[in-house]
Amino acid sequence: MNKVTRDDIANIHCASPVRFLLKRQDESSLRIKIITIKDEYRSLVVKQIFYTSIMLLLFQIALFVSLTASAQSHFTISGFGQKIRNGDILYLSYNDSGRNILDSAIANDGRFSFSGVIHRPVKARIDRNENPEFAEVLTQSVDVYLEPGTIKINSPDTLAGAIISGTGLNDTLQLLHNNLKLLKTTQRAIKDPDLFTEEEKKDTALLNHNKKELEKIFYEMANIEIEFARDHPNSYVSLDLLVNRSRINRYIDKVAVVFENLSQNLKKTPQAQIIVERIKKKRQVAAGMTATDFTMNSAEEKAISLFSFKGKYVFLDFWASWCVPCREEHPNIAAQYEKYKHKGFTIVSVSIDTDKDKWLKAITKDKMTWTQVSDLKGEKGETYLKYGITTIPANFLIDPHGIVIAKDLKGDFLRDELAKIFSRKED
Repeated sequence: MNKVTRDDIANIHCASPVRFLLKRQDESSLRIKIITIKDEYRSLVVKQIFYTSIMLLLFQIALFVSLTASAQSHFTISGFGQKIRNGDILYLSYNDSGRNILDSAIANDGRFSFSGVIHRPVKARIDRNENPEFAEVLTQSVDVYLEPGTIKINSPDTLAGAIISGTGLNDTLQLLHNNLKLLKTTQRAIKDPDLFTEEEKKDTALLNHNKKELEKIFYEMANIEIEFARDHPNSYVSLDLLVNRSRINRYIDKVAVVFENLSQNLKKTPQAQIIVERIKKKRQVAAGMTATDFTMNSAEEKAISLFSFKGKYVFLDFWASWCVPCREEHPNIAAQYEKYKHKGFTIVSVSIDTDKDKWLKAITKDKMTWTQVSDLKGEKGETYLKYGITTIPANFLIDPHGIVIAKDLKGDFLRDELAKIFSRKED
């Protein structure tokens, strides 16, 4: 092969300008083609990224929908009551993930049904012809647990005496109802004083008798429920029973023992945290402890100290003008005050009202002649918090040395405790 010298190249440049231009054009065309290919490739890559992003987004949406659907559970309620009339309205009410839900159904041939979705098993109530959002007193209702599956309700009456079945929790709930059946039958036979006519209310003997009997049944039911929770440590039914009974001071120690033996899964629920908090608060001041002193203004704007009553038995009572059970107990408290006030006994009532006028009017109306104090701060009051109050009425019986000797005494329990104390003093 002949070598090409620098002079040969120079000669070509000079002798063949056309050929040189053509060569340059070919090179330029090649560069254009390369650039075009690069642009097309870049466009292809962008399109690929775009479509990949779209597919990924669609996948994420599908996954979210799938997870949301899997987090929800469908329930169905199929109900029948032999005495339910055509056109009766049944109301289903419950709370799911913080949302209060109310549904309704119209009965036909004694039958009614509901369906929906829930995020976890929840307790619900069905009322007949009484909208729970507006009714002051609910007289016909039945509790059920909403969970996956078909829940069956069958009653020989309307909703009274209904048999609940079809799902695990409702089968367990029916076992509880079986244990309470005799007490519930007795309870239904006693007219609630809240339903008395104005004429019936004049019969104070009957009114007080019914109150006493219903209170007795209430505590008997509470004992059965706590025993049931102890025997069913893996059930949501037991958890709900303990949430309810943890409101009552006198049961807090029993609740604590049963709660300790619940399954770990139940202890991780929001309801369990409510129980833990109540146990902690209610044990802040317990029998055997020294009462916590406080100073608060009386109804007459005079500073009153709890420890100024040392040397006497003191019944420390927390109440409010709007608390119906509190005020229903006032006649009994007043009777005990009159009976023992000259024997070394007194009462200090702490109102958690925030409205002074309502507080003072309630004192006058209920004829509360003993010491009345309030900081008018409601449930944010320092004394309310120090004594670990979670619900009212709540009370503490304190001996002359300032030691708490009993809690949450009502009705016969208060009468019996005071009778026992002052009979000893007479001996």
